[in-house]
Amino acid sequence: MNTFTWLLKREYWEHRGGFQWAPLIAAGVVLLVFTIAVITGLSNLRHEGARLNGVRLGDFAAAMTPEQQQQVGEGINVGLFFSASPVAITLAIVTFFYLLGSLYDDRRDRSILFWKSLPVSDLETVLSKVVAATVIAPVLALGAALVLMLGMLILLSIVVSVYGANPFTTIWANASPLSVVAKIALLIPLNAIWALPTIGWLMLCSAFAKRVPFLWATLLPVAVGVCISIFDAVSNLRIPNDWFWEHIVGRILFSILPGSWMDFSDLDRKMDGASGPEALLGAINLDTILAPLSGANIWIGAAAGIAMIATAVWLRRWRDDS
Repeated sequence: MNTFTWLLKREYWEHRGGFQWAPLIAAGVVLLVFTIAVITGLSNLRHEGARLNGVRLGDFAAAMTPEQQQQVGEGINVGLFFSASPVAITLAIVTFFYLLGSLYDDRRDRSILFWKSLPVSDLETVLSKVVAATVIAPVLALGAALVLMLGMLILLSIVVSVYGANPFTTIWANASPLSVVAKIALLIPLNAIWALPTIGWLMLCSAFAKRVPFLWATLLPVAVGVCISIFDAVSNLRIPNDWFWEHIVGRILFSILPGSWMDFSDLDRKMDGASGPEALLGAINLDTILAPLSGANIWIGAAAGIAMIATAVWLRRWRDDS
């Protein structure tokens, strides 16, 4: 266990820029854009006055019922939940290229000879990289998302203060950034299971390719998909090319994106006839989050991903590029 801990520390130390700083930079860019928007909007108050439709926002806030205050809090929480999207996209990009180089870089610079001289098994080495991609990187990104949410709440507090409302009773008493972060944290295990096909495929290409693993990982499935589509177009056979693009190409290349497991058609059904932030929060509740676990798709993909990871372990053990 101590050896595995040091392997995880190695992965963090060697990829701190991608794991830690990239999500923070993404959060900073989003905050900068919103700050510019707030400054631009507030600069117009000298001409229009700090009123909303002629009425001070503070008067609106003072007249709100507890139910209306709850709706305000739910609306803010929905905004906070989806404000983490840029951080999630950054996490997906960082993890994608980390996995592509996870087993290739050691062979490229010949440092694999040093690591193989240590009493560390290939299984431990590969699993440490899997844990780094599925646990360490998401947890650090979650911290960046929390920083982004707090920054958004501070900017929103400034806006409502200028409009004459009390930010503590209007914003902070109703919003729940920690509960939003906790809900996102619950998604980390689900995202990890769903991402196993992409993780396995990228590590397999990283262990197999003698050069440019990116081309092997992307062009090979895309080329096969194009060939199947062309053959389907010129033949009378009913080839499931749409199924191949969705369940093969899509799963092995894009499952690493957090939330890609979400079924938006099912989400639309749950929101049918409903409106407002309360409906959206109900659509992304715990039942929706756990719904993919009841289907065969996620487990078939997980089994395929584990099989590819096992093949990557075998390749790292016996592959000799000399």
